Amino acid sequence: MTVLNDVRRRRGWLAGLSMALAVAGLLAACGGGTSQVDPFKPGRVIALGDESSVIVNDGANNGRKYIVNGLDTSAVRDCRLLPNWVQSVSDHYGFVFAECNKDAAAPRAFMRAKVGAKVDDPTLGMAQQIAEQIASGDGFKSNDLVTILIGQNDLIELSERVQAGSMTAADASGEAKRRGTQLAQRVNTILGFGAKGLVVTVPDMGLSPYAITLNKTSPGAAALLSSLSYDFNAALRTEIDQTRFDGRNYGLVLADDTVQSIAKFPGSYGYTNVVDAVCLVAAPNCTTAAADLVSGATLDSYMWSTDRQLSPSLHSRIGSQALTRALNNPF
Repeated sequence: MTVLNDVRRRRGWLAGLSMALAVAGLLAACGGGTSQVDPFKPGRVIALGDESSVIVNDGANNGRKYIVNGLDTSAVRDCRLLPNWVQSVSDHYGFVFAECNKDAAAPRAFMRAKVGAKVDDPTLGMAQQIAEQIASGDGFKSNDLVTILIGQNDLIELSERVQAGSMTAADASGEAKRRGTQLAQRVNTILGFGAKGLVVTVPDMGLSPYAITLNKTSPGAAALLSSLSYDFNAALRTEIDQTRFDGRNYGLVLADDTVQSIAKFPGSYGYTNVVDAVCLVAAPNCTTAAADLVSGATLDSYMWSTDRQLSPSLHSRIGSQALTRALNNPF
């Protein structure tokens, strides 16, 4: 019996060792034993892209955004109200952008996004935004969280070229794919520096008020913009280097899926208008003042701020999804 008990004890010990080794191997395969349990704490947030992320400094650190800008109880504009999606991310970590810094805190969020930017624009595009960050002297670091959303201006440009007859729909599709691929390559560059990324797909621009209005005089224009949005986003998603980068390096936020779902089932999300812009004045000057908005409108019920910019409630949704990726991905 003594020998039998000893054999049983050895078998139990070996089984426990095998289980421990298996767990250790699994953790190692995931990038180390701490990467799954230690939350990522960025040292900075760096925003790249177009006006979907931009805060334009008004000279008093109370910048304007390309959504509806909030007014305080004294009817004074306050950039901290109705944050855009990159503000939602930076606010979670207690970081402020210099462009919206009414309390004069030390900025730990940095705005590199540009109004009117397109992916390969020679003066405003992604390569130039990356170069600007590098030229600042700080470059990209392993504890940087870089937010990336760009492409709507590219898609509208391609649509307009088709409408003008200077480009075929097939060529526009190929160009949308090329630009999506180019954006993915810029993402690869950023991740290659060791920074962590939050990459947001372009909203389905075929569902924008811009497209819906254009479709009335140019039937098929909205469908084309939806198709171009798909082509761009598909290339972006597939051309990020999966052999080098995964959930330990970046999080993907599907803004296109969010917009499509809300447009299809608006009532399920609490929206009553998904086809019109709530603003009556051009961005970035639209505020919650009654004169700036559609009569009787409530911000939470509209999907779009302007004919091509999402509403504050959509920015909040995208910001929440981005934070979920940042907090749950094993950065």
